[in-house]
Order: sequence, then structure tokens, then C-alpha cells
Amino acid sequence: MTSLVTKEEYKERLLMFISYCKSVNLDNLKDMLEDASNVKGDYESNPSKPTLNNIKSTGETAFQRAIFNNKEVVIDYNGLKENDRIKWLDIELPVVLNNNPRRPCIDLIGALDGIPVICELKYAENSNSDHPIYGVVELLIYYYFIHCNYEKLDKYSVHHSLVLKDFKWSTIINNGFPKIMLTANTKYWNYWFGRENKAEFLKTVLNLAKMLDVNLACYEANDENFNEQKGDMEHYTPILTSNIWKRIV
Repeated sequence: MTSLVTKEEYKERLLMFISYCKSVNLDNLKDMLEDASNVKGDYESNPSKPTLNNIKSTGETAFQRAIFNNKEVVIDYNGLKENDRIKWLDIELPVVLNNNPRRPCIDLIGALDGIPVICELKYAENSNSDHPIYGVVELLIYYYFIHCNYEKLDKYSVHHSLVLKDFKWSTIINNGFPKIMLTANTKYWNYWFGRENKAEFLKTVLNLAKMLDVNLACYEANDENFNEQKGDMEHYTPILTSNIWKRIV
């Protein structure tokens, strides 16, 4: 996938990590990674245009739509470097070509000064979302699927033309080192870091990034009160009260 790690090595290393990870159940991710239809499928996919306004969700879907509707986010590095600005290009795009209606999808795709960005979101509302290790491995598998399927994804023009009329998956591959992000709200991280050792988690993420030769990191977004935004309305348009994300360090 880079000059240092081939697709075959990437998959083998990810499967090895999954097999050694005993603290989080990753069995269904292992099954997804080993499912040949996710890399050999050639089913023409035409993703329907996502509803960005007038939605019912007050959870992760609302979080996703609010981020995309805001058009960009700013990464705050706590004074360690100049802030980065990510512009969002597309949302909820399938990364495999089979006829499974619940096929794997990337939550957000964007760009940072020409560098491609792929982002997986987790959001804690009333209940708590997947373990962050689960989210990281899920995201890394999606990146693998992009490498396996990008030519077919471009052949069938699998995108929504929301910002770019001619979005190309090959841009992600040709860059060689895109930004891979797991982002969740403050409540999510507080919940999990109250149960898991933060330093050990970050060490695991760093080791995975080195092992797979990827630009991987985790980020924190502000909590949003989508229930308050929705109020008594059946449908509403979620908005962000802050578009500042902080890297988890």
C-alpha cells in the first residue's frame, strides 16, 4: 500500500493484530476483512444522495450531517503547530462493490491542503458507541478496501457530487499517505478513558500506524445537544456549535 507495506502485508498484519487483541471483540471485523466479496465484487453501486437536512436523528447520524453541513473543521494541535483546516468533499460512501445493502461505508472524505482525508465517526449520546480500538481497526479495514477497489469505485463513479463533480478515489491511492482519522465527541472519549488506560490506547494506535505505515490519529470534537436543537420538531437540520477538533494526545 506504500513502498514499505504491500496490500498483502497490510492485511496479514491487521489480521495478526486482531488475533492478538483480547480486550475487544473484533470477530465481525475479522470476518469482514476476510470476506472475499468485499475485494472481488464488481457490483455497480450508485449510492443514493444522503439527506443532509430535515432528519430525525439526534445521534451519530446527526453528528455526521452537522459536520458535513459545516463544510470544514479546524484541527487544534494545542499550540504544538499551526492549526490545520479540513474541507469536506463527500459523505457516507461505500468502499466495496457487492449488493449487500449494509456494505461498509466511509463516514466522511475530505482534503487538507491537497492531502486526502478519510474519517470514521463515533458518537456517544445516551448510550456509548463502539470501543475506540474497534473504531480504529474498522477504519483501517476501510482504507484497505479502498486500495483493493479504487479502480472499480472510479469506474462506476461511486460518489455523490456534493462538492466535487468528478471525485476520484485514485486521488487517495496516489497520495500514498492520506490522513486517516477516528473522531468522536468529548462524552465518548470521557466514557472510554474512564474504563481504559488512555496511554495504552494511544500506544496501540501509534504501534498500528507504524506497523501499517499509515498516517493515523484520533481526535476529539465538542459535544452537541442535538435533542435541544430538534426540540419538538419531527425533522430538523443539525448544526455544529464548534468546528474545532483536538488531537488526542
